[in-house]
Amino acid sequence: MVAHATPGTPRLYLDDPSLLDFEATVVGHASVEGRPALVLDRTGFYPDSGGQPGDTGALGAIAVEDPRADDAGVVLHALAPGAELPPLGAVLRGLVDRDRRRLHAALHTGQHMLSRAMVDEAGAETASSRLGGGGSTLDLDVPSLDERALARAERRVARAIEDDLAVRQWFPPPDELASLPLRRAPKVTENIRVVDIGGFDLTPCGGTHCARAAQV
Repeated sequence: MVAHATPGTPRLYLDDPSLLDFEATVVGHASVEGRPALVLDRTGFYPDSGGQPGDTGALGAIAVEDPRADDAGVVLHALAPGAELPPLGAVLRGLVDRDRRRLHAALHTGQHMLSRAMVDEAGAETASSRLGGGGSTLDLDVPSLDERALARAERRVARAIEDDLAVRQWFPPPDELASLPLRRAPKVTENIRVVDIGGFDLTPCGGTHCARAAQV
């Protein structure tokens, strides 16, 4: 099991979004808003970023409540207040909460498809999005929406789900990246990961997604 090279903590989910069980070594102690936190040599936990909430789960017998990434890309695994920190060098088994990861992957994949359909049917670009609970919200760059355009967009997404399009997530080399019809420009300049939902939508994104559209 390897982690794709990215700034800060190597993140295993970038190459294997289905990964829920891994081992890592404690390389640092930290704090997040007064709570103890662990820094690992690699992680399978998605940290809160890009509108997608972070994973929860456990490191050994310790509950992970709120993974976050600092400005350098280091993932701080925030624990419950008062949790005892294991020593540096300790090797821990990480277990990611399956239901939470599965829900967020489905919401995020669905958001990509709806954002694509809104561009095509209503000329509305997604300015921002946020996942949480049982739903996802989109902020669009238009003052209003025609209900007929919205209905067409919903039908297009429903058909894509019914067709069970395969979802590919990869780091294309620069020449391939330049040739892809991306829905929006990348937010970073290197280590650009692209999510392709069966040709329906291609978007640079570092989040977690489903393997197939029917899982949405």
